Amino acid sequence: MYHVWRVLCFKIVNEFNLIDNITRDFPLFQANIIKGIGDDCAVWREGDQLRVLTTDSMVEGDHFLKDWFTPEQIGHRFLMSNLSDVASMGATPTFLFISLVLDKATDSEWVQRLYDGMRPICQKHQLSLMGGNITHGQTLSLTATLLGESSDKVIYRGGASVGDIVAVTGDVGSACVARLLLKNGEQPPSELFERLARPMARVEEGTFLKDYVSSMIDISDGVASEARHLAISSQCGVTINAERIPLHPDSVAYEGLLSASLIECALRGGEDYELMFTLSTENWEQLQSVWPFNTRLTAIGSMTLEQEYTLNRSGQKSILPQGFDHLSENINL
Repeated sequence: MYHVWRVLCFKIVNEFNLIDNITRDFPLFQANIIKGIGDDCAVWREGDQLRVLTTDSMVEGDHFLKDWFTPEQIGHRFLMSNLSDVASMGATPTFLFISLVLDKATDSEWVQRLYDGMRPICQKHQLSLMGGNITHGQTLSLTATLLGESSDKVIYRGGASVGDIVAVTGDVGSACVARLLLKNGEQPPSELFERLARPMARVEEGTFLKDYVSSMIDISDGVASEARHLAISSQCGVTINAERIPLHPDSVAYEGLLSASLIECALRGGEDYELMFTLSTENWEQLQSVWPFNTRLTAIGSMTLEQEYTLNRSGQKSILPQGFDHLSENINL
């Protein structure tokens, strides 16, 4: 009866409550651990280096469909989702481990092409594939464990102060728009499809930003979810201004074909793999004057004293949505 009760309880909690429930009785034993569970990466010190580690999985039917993507595209977005976590810490990727659960419909040629999609990324970032595991199962599943390093500091979700600006790189919501178009049988315009099939983790931007920002996170689960994470970790509130959220022009052009609004796609859609960060007004002005990348920067909100999570839209304030949750109903597949 005890085990049945535990299973039933887990079915009704969200993703983050579940993590809290199953990890609370696991202490950290090593003295060199700096950050365990609760950020984009775990962090520990080795000599004069800071090491970071992240792991993430993609499951067919939930995170991707073979009918939508080539094996190379699946490999690309799979690896970029892990690189984005390292980027959000301001770290440089170093070592990669990959584990696969292969179903009967997945042959060796498909797997080879999956790895072909990851190879250029590894070469670009000098990321060494060190090992992993392959087994079989009922559903195709991909899991990567990625390590990175920094010689000076890393950036955490916590660290923002009241009055800090909340800003993002690039545009957001595009991956969700492309996904909803595909779901409706529509072919997205090429730039939107690229945002979904071949996202680009902001690794170089992340290492540059760490000298200016007070907190940072990658936008894998939508603007709303990530803004809440930064606020909660920093013991602040947050206000997001909907009209300032940067949207791709093609997203605007295709809004009439979607089952969700563009703002909802940006807030709750996820898989953009842009960076959200906070910084002082002074640092924001300085950052804009020295920013060396073509990637746009947009201020979309601010951290507040009241620990509330607010969406300001056309002068009307409402509660900021929860964002994407892997164990709840979402606007994705």
